Amino acid sequence: MNGDKRISKKLGAKLALALLALAIICITAEAQENTTEYWIDRADEYMNNGSIEGAVSAYDEALKIDPDNTTILIQKALELSVLGRVNESSETFERALSLFDENLLKDPNDAKGWQWKAIILEHLNRQNESITAYEKTLEAFNNRIEKNPKDADAWIGKGNVLTNLGKWDEGRDAYNKAIEIDPQNYHAWGRKAEVIGRTVGGDINESLEAYDRTIELIPAGNAQELSGYWMSKAEVLAIAGGRWVEALEAINHSLELDPKSSSKWHFKATILSELERKDEAIEAFDEGLRLNAEDAENWLWKANLLVEMKRYNESLEAYDKAIELIAENNSEDLAQSWFSKGWALNKTDRTDEAKAAFQKSLEFCDTAISENTGNIRLLQQKGLALFELGRYDESIEVYDQVIRKSPSIGLDTTAVSAWIGKGDSLRLQGKNEDALEAYNKAIEVGPNYSNAWHGKGEAQKAMGQVHNASMSLLVADKLAYDE
Repeated sequence: MNGDKRISKKLGAKLALALLALAIICITAEAQENTTEYWIDRADEYMNNGSIEGAVSAYDEALKIDPDNTTILIQKALELSVLGRVNESSETFERALSLFDENLLKDPNDAKGWQWKAIILEHLNRQNESITAYEKTLEAFNNRIEKNPKDADAWIGKGNVLTNLGKWDEGRDAYNKAIEIDPQNYHAWGRKAEVIGRTVGGDINESLEAYDRTIELIPAGNAQELSGYWMSKAEVLAIAGGRWVEALEAINHSLELDPKSSSKWHFKATILSELERKDEAIEAFDEGLRLNAEDAENWLWKANLLVEMKRYNESLEAYDKAIELIAENNSEDLAQSWFSKGWALNKTDRTDEAKAAFQKSLEFCDTAISENTGNIRLLQQKGLALFELGRYDESIEVYDQVIRKSPSIGLDTTAVSAWIGKGDSLRLQGKNEDALEAYNKAIEVGPNYSNAWHGKGEAQKAMGQVHNASMSLLVADKLAYDE
């Protein structure tokens, strides 16, 4: 009996210790949850798992603890923008802006504060104010350099401002100065690589050498930055150099370090598509969408690729998902998405539904044009929608506007497309001579457009010019014309 009591006392003591330990763990966990660092880490986890909504909720929790944290406010505003919650995004940017304004009143020489102010104003589409803030930023960095010419961080900041103002050569010189002061500074090497690689006429090999040096200098444990620079290198290889195989290798390195980035899977999909590895591209798009199913742009790109692969029914599902996710006030993207959906519906002989989609596209085009009257690409989109609706005279009027507003020097793809669209509209009205003139204008500006040669051949055939028609259609085939 006494033994049972001793055992009971021992068990009671163990239970008390266990409960005490559990209480300590709970207190520690609760303490952790009451820190901004905890919620920022949670936001990062949500982002890595493709949940932008979750990340925004985590930022809200962090802001309850530290409501004046400008870094969190800016990050939250950016994610709200991605979600299409434009008003909330603007309000959050405005809150961050007011805090920077307060700080700059206290310290008008705060270069980083001016830089953030300029960036926020840019996001709020207050371009003139943004440029003024960038000029103030430049002045502040110059003051720092005057006091300490060996301040590598100030030289990098100056380079960033100069490139944001479009002064690419001066920006590169500033990065070179930072590297001269601190040859191990990978931030300077990385910015130099980006600027050279993305500047028209930049030496891509010099850019790639700078990327390699950057990647070599980044500490091995810094996976996020390493992944980011591999991604940036992939973009330069693809966009500036058209070196798709090397770009694929670079993006694969990036994804090894950061496999949960939906945007990087999206970029890998576009590279695979360019390499004609379209089934693999669809798999990459799907992986990106698995990580972030709310990415409208990813759905739209996948839909367009499915159309190229003639998988029209699957493309329609993807277009519907994209349209569902695009913000209601994003008239330009909605116009494009509805038009693409209409085109896919036509390919499945669902002509009534296609016309309804083209009508929606036209309505969104008109809204977008009213908000941005100088955008000739929106006019081009309107012309296409009118053409698909069989409103040929109206489409010709729009195409004529595009042609008048297009640059008269060099190759302008919008003007070429407008001449082709005008030719198609005239030909389908039986005005083949006028159509032929329009196709010839298109070929004069852009001789490698297969649909211009095809339209010309069809117009010549309708006019009884059999030999000329066969020659034009042969050129179209050689240029890989596809219906």
